[in-house]
Amino acid sequence: MDRIPLTTQDPIEGSIQGYLIKGITHSQKTFRPGDWPERLTGVITLFVGERRPGIHIACTRLAMPIVDSGIKCLFVSDELRSICADAFDFVMRFAEDNDLPVEVRRARKLASGDVFGPDASAARGSDAPLL
Repeated sequence: MDRIPLTTQDPIEGSIQGYLIKGITHSQKTFRPGDWPERLTGVITLFVGERRPGIHIACTRLAMPIVDSGIKCLFVSDELRSICADAFDFVMRFAEDNDLPVEVRRARKLASGDVFGPDASAARGSDAPLL
């Protein structure tokens, strides 16, 4: 699972505003199955239709599985709300239906090499935007 540094709510240049869905219920039980963040990322990817050449897993810049304080989580960019409101509503309903806490957070923007490895930029072309 990828790890991106989460920050405080203070505005930071180059950071992404979003929501952290924690994989532990309000009653402190670990949410199962253990790969729920990856599965949910795959669903969001289907909603928004992002595909990456050379990447064989479902991934999108709008949702990223992470580990925060030893807990599997899903960081969902606030941008998802404007790009695909249905996907945003789906993921927020998922959290509510499964009693998963959601926190407003910021994450540092990552270069494509940080997220997908150093070969990702070459596969996309150095000038292609990271989606």
